[in-house]
Amino acid sequence: ESTAFMSYESDEHAIERVVGIPKVNKRDLKKFEKLLLQERARLSGSVQNIEETSRNSASGHEHSGDFASYAEQGTDNNALETALAIAGAESDRIAEIDSALERIRKGTYGICEGSGKPIPVKRLEAFPAARYSIEHQEVLEKEQRQYGRK
Repeated sequence: ESTAFMSYESDEHAIERVVGIPKVNKRDLKKFEKLLLQERARLSGSVQNIEETSRNSASGHEHSGDFASYAEQGTDNNALETALAIAGAESDRIAEIDSALERIRKGTYGICEGSGKPIPVKRLEAFPAARYSIEHQEVLEKEQRQYGRK
């Protein structure tokens, strides 16, 4: 039996002694919240720009009926599909950021959702929306490859 884990209930620093990873402090939380909000604003602007460009390019085509016109339309369609795929990926990142902001509000930010252990600050600095520690993320990715799931 580990007495350090048992003392976790009464000593908020016990996890630091057991795992060796400091919890995210209030100053860090403010820093990460600011980073997340800045990234959210940047991504939202990018998605909005892609959507506006897509609408404008979709409505502004005339077809002369020659081969070059159809080739150009094919290129435009490919560019549009690529832009929409990027917008979709950026929308997914916005959802991840919203989830991280909600964890900050709930007081669970910086805690691995898989293991319950603190996520190292260095990982959060690299990926502020992280839900999992690197170790748990690797386990999830291995399972995804093994079972072919997302």
